[in-house]
Amino acid sequence: EVERLVRAGEELQGGLGLDPELISFGLQSQIGPFFNPNVYFRPNVEFAFGEVTSLFAFSPDVTFRLPINSREGRWSTYVGGGPTFQFSHQSFERQDGDDRIDFDDLDGDVGFSVLSGVRYRSGMFMELKTTMWAAPSPTLRVIIGYSF
Repeated sequence: EVERLVRAGEELQGGLGLDPELISFGLQSQIGPFFNPNVYFRPNVEFAFGEVTSLFAFSPDVTFRLPINSREGRWSTYVGGGPTFQFSHQSFERQDGDDRIDFDDLDGDVGFSVLSGVRYRSGMFMELKTTMWAAPSPTLRVIIGYSF
């Protein structure tokens, strides 16, 4: 029997969210494979801010590499999902001297993330992600990142 090694890699990500409009930055780690050569555990944290909304989220996602191209290919596609724990602050008012990031009135919510993406062997990746059942989570996020 061949022993499989569990590998971990860190990744930086940045992107744009729609409805509400946000700019996001985050870190994630890809750990695995587990149970199957195509299944990875990918916890991530994300900080996003916009004109009205500030958001902090933690998502312990699981991804599945689709076996539609060879393991040695340059590109691989994946899908995934998992629970999302987020804290957000929305305000239409801004007074002089206010800090842009305010953690006083955070609203917490739990939702479920669904994602799909492509990864280049050199470490670049791009994905689309949405979070359901958690307001004011962005309806759609376009995320670009680098794995090292």
